[in-house]
Amino acid sequence: MSGLPLPHDTNSPYTHALPVVEDDDRPAPAPEEVETLHDAEWHRAREFAYEVASALPSHWLPLREALGGVLAEDVTAPIPVPHYASSAMDGYAVAGSQPWTVVFPEPVETDPRKMLTIPPKDLYRPVLNLEPGQATRIVTGGLVPAGARAVLRDEYAHLSEEGTVLTISADAPSAEDIPYGQNIRHTGEEVAAGDVILRGECLLNPAHIAFAAVSGHDMLPVRRRPRVTILLTGSEVVEDGIPEPGQVRDAFGPQLPTFVEMLGGSVDQLRRVEDTARAMLAALTEAPSGMASVLDARTEVVVTTGGTGHSDADHVRSALEELGAVFLLDGLAQRPGHPTFLAKLPEEGPFVVGLPGNPLAAMVSMFTVAEPLLARLHGDPAPTTLTVPAAEELPGQKVTALVPGYLTDGKVAPRDRVGANMLRGLAHADVLVVVPPEGVAAGADAEVVPLPWR
Repeated sequence: MSGLPLPHDTNSPYTHALPVVEDDDRPAPAPEEVETLHDAEWHRAREFAYEVASALPSHWLPLREALGGVLAEDVTAPIPVPHYASSAMDGYAVAGSQPWTVVFPEPVETDPRKMLTIPPKDLYRPVLNLEPGQATRIVTGGLVPAGARAVLRDEYAHLSEEGTVLTISADAPSAEDIPYGQNIRHTGEEVAAGDVILRGECLLNPAHIAFAAVSGHDMLPVRRRPRVTILLTGSEVVEDGIPEPGQVRDAFGPQLPTFVEMLGGSVDQLRRVEDTARAMLAALTEAPSGMASVLDARTEVVVTTGGTGHSDADHVRSALEELGAVFLLDGLAQRPGHPTFLAKLPEEGPFVVGLPGNPLAAMVSMFTVAEPLLARLHGDPAPTTLTVPAAEELPGQKVTALVPGYLTDGKVAPRDRVGANMLRGLAHADVLVVVPPEGVAAGADAEVVPLPWR
């Protein structure tokens, strides 16, 4: 910074823009105490994860990037559409009654040598005005000259041998006259300036983007998808091939980013972290080459997998505690997924969703904590469930159970192979069945969570 004036240099032209920092010996205010929700019941956990966050401010995106986003507010047209009177046909713009004398565009230069230096599209001055009894050539979309009353399409145009006099051909629908305004797209015919062209809350599709473009927009206000960093733990995990005994294939890396996107997030980083306290702390605080750290990357949510327990082998909690994180939701009264937690790093840092290492437990816990959290940050309503009659009795457990289920004849039945470490049941499921501790009788309504990929 050598060469720059000091902040309090009164001769500096920048002094007025810099805050004056006074010494303050007053103690910093104590952080607000937050009561942690322990072993939360499933419904309460979903509500809490939604309530604890606030919707992110919207942002403006270029049209191409806005595609697929949710429009944050109504959008109006800054100009009429069309914004000028244009021809709907190739033909002749005509003024007054026939016969018409054809008026041709004039060259911008009479010196042929200078004409060679002018781009072809600029060689001639367009005809901007017509007097009664005149006509001029026009193409589809071309500017209709002032004074023109209609456009005579090519099929019904008859030119004299010299090409200077125009009349309506004998085989035209009416060889006597052409209706006023025929084949002219009038200014504001589709949209008037100030009209609402897109309503807020709509999911922007290609037609919306095209309509916004022709209405004069380059960018649109879109709800911001929360940025998500994913930290995967597990030294025994291999990312490809057949795992050796003692190793497991990575179940999270291939699917979790897409899963997060389906729930409304936008994944900024996906990183694998060694199973050590130092590695987890580094992943949260240090920037690897070419990437920003979690704390300074403006990430709103961090999702971790594994290491959420309290043993010496679980390091996620200790790293968060060292950083001063507040645990908002610690443990769920559900199976699978009990060790799931929701924390928040200090100084407006990101939320941290700690998922268990077992794949089914982690994925169902995404619906309990991550789905409502991401919905709130994105400005969406709280996610809802459905009810479907149970095809058979669903026995209860000590806590709420989330069981992959399939739909048959309008009823829901549980899948098999649904242990916390198993994915077979979820891979072929239509819904997640929320089974309360008291169970669900056959034929009674069962609460189900829709799966975003079904």
